[in-house]
Amino acid sequence: MAADPFAAFEVLEARVDRVIAEWQTLVAREPWARLTAERVIDHLPEILPRLFRHAGAASREIDPELQQIISRAHGYFRREDAIPLAAVAEEFDLLKRACWKVLTSSQLSPQEISGALARLDILIDDATGYTLRGYYSPELDQLRGRGLERRSGRIPPADERRQA
Repeated sequence: MAADPFAAFEVLEARVDRVIAEWQTLVAREPWARLTAERVIDHLPEILPRLFRHAGAASREIDPELQQIISRAHGYFRREDAIPLAAVAEEFDLLKRACWKVLTSSQLSPQEISGALARLDILIDDATGYTLRGYYSPELDQLRGRGLERRSGRIPPADERRQA
């Protein structure tokens, strides 16, 4: 029987509350997790199902709307709550572990679980980046207009850079 690449994400989406509960257990040891449960969980109930659907569709990046939610509604408030920068990245690592726990308690094969976690890893890295963008949004806003924005995406050849 061939592995179903979508099965793992159907499990995660159906058990999103369990993923969050597992994640809460893992972050409970962190000093910053003494915030109210609502602030610790933040927008995860909105973010995770969409993240799981993207992973199930083999997306390599998060859609622009989800990018904004992660940046503005998650990353920005992690800073407002004085969560240390290292903890912001660590919380996503703990999220991967929570997903692993939920998947290993299902009827999925080790190959299905491994494949799902590899896909999810790509998007969680993307989510971490957008969280950091939100975390540093005050500084990024101050730099806006100073030539640091992404332009065409083309890097000029070394000759052109020297002439400038």
